[in-house]
Amino acid sequence: MRRTSPSGATLPVRRSSPVGREAEPLQLPAVPSAGRVDPFEARPLSAEAAPTVDELMHHYLANFAYRSFPFYASKPLIELWWPFVRSDEVLFNVVLLLSGLDRVQLQLQQHNSVHTRQLMDQCLTLLNTRIQDPVAGTNDQTMVAIATLASMEHDRGNMRALDMHLEGLKRVVELRGGLDNVRTTNPMAANLVFWCAMVSVNEPSLLPLTYGDATRELDWLQNPDTATLLTHDGGHANLRDFGVDVVTANVLHEVQRLSRLYTSTLNYGSTHEATTVLSYLCSVLERMLQLSQAPSNDSPIPGLSQSCRLAGCLHIFTPMSGYFPDPTLMLHTLVRDLKASLTYMIRAVGTQSRLLLWLLSVGGITAHSMPERAWFVGHLVVAVTDLEILSWDAMRQNLVQLAFHDNFCDKSFHALWEEVRSKQEALYLTVPGSGELQGMRWCERRLDPS
Repeated sequence: MRRTSPSGATLPVRRSSPVGREAEPLQLPAVPSAGRVDPFEARPLSAEAAPTVDELMHHYLANFAYRSFPFYASKPLIELWWPFVRSDEVLFNVVLLLSGLDRVQLQLQQHNSVHTRQLMDQCLTLLNTRIQDPVAGTNDQTMVAIATLASMEHDRGNMRALDMHLEGLKRVVELRGGLDNVRTTNPMAANLVFWCAMVSVNEPSLLPLTYGDATRELDWLQNPDTATLLTHDGGHANLRDFGVDVVTANVLHEVQRLSRLYTSTLNYGSTHEATTVLSYLCSVLERMLQLSQAPSNDSPIPGLSQSCRLAGCLHIFTPMSGYFPDPTLMLHTLVRDLKASLTYMIRAVGTQSRLLLWLLSVGGITAHSMPERAWFVGHLVVAVTDLEILSWDAMRQNLVQLAFHDNFCDKSFHALWEEVRSKQEALYLTVPGSGELQGMRWCERRLDPS
């Protein structure tokens, strides 16, 4: 997959993924000179020469920003983010380093080119000086700079440096009174720190930084206007009717609500609206990840609630797959856990469940590059055959009734459906009652004892 920059150049994308949607390139801010991104040098100091800084800034704004979370889907957020970066020497130079590393990767060079090593040394020197300051050493930009460095080292596979940055980040956040306290004054900074730390550790059970939202009441559920959640098609989906436990059903209702907000607000709303949706996304994801590690005893169907929790996590992650910082390793862990949980559920209740369609489909699109993809496709073949789903429109309607990122995942779900249909045809499977399917049911016939 290749994408086109605002200048019209075709650009390769790191670890390109069919999961998610095609992000729209961000437009460069208006500048008074066509030859310079920053002609008046109204930016922090850098040891790099001005033309080099211009090149790195241009690459970041024109190419890299729309391939990174959360800016790939939100012009309002980049409008808030870039002045935040330019206001701080440490963070500005860390972003230059990020841009430089990306340029090296796109040119298929080594991570540790001479230029990027110099940029890295400069960033670490600035950071070491910064943390000696009792005030600036714990400010928002410093936290985000450390979190970004952790993400870079995760991307580069430098585990020793990654652990060092994560430990330092946790100490700084602790000095600020916790991540939730940071969120009250700068939600964008808090959410970036949460996301970078979460992706860097790559294990749902080991979240290094949290808001504590998992232990709080879901206030919006007390509102009668939102207690029964409208899905995309205007219908109602009562997850309790499927046998889902109360706690899981409540959080999945939030996932439904988030799907609608994320597709309609993030890219087209105001800066405040985009930031609010980003905070909501991180909060719901924290709850889902922590809930996925908790025991569930409220559902009579083995594996049902756990499958819903894991699929909810994957559903939130799906539009972010393949963007920096990339959560793919965590997604693979969740996909394998979902497969194991669904195995218990399918053995208990079979495949004639419309909720199962969504669970299998979410796992299927996330496992696009994994061997587990065939497992999800195979079980979807049985499910759509048993439920007599004969078209993409009918399949999509079932998905939409539960939760569906319309603008983000339509192509991925449709591609999965085409693969399922091809598998049906290859196996000569049709709807129940057909001769081919009946011929396979020899095990249901009684053998003549004579």
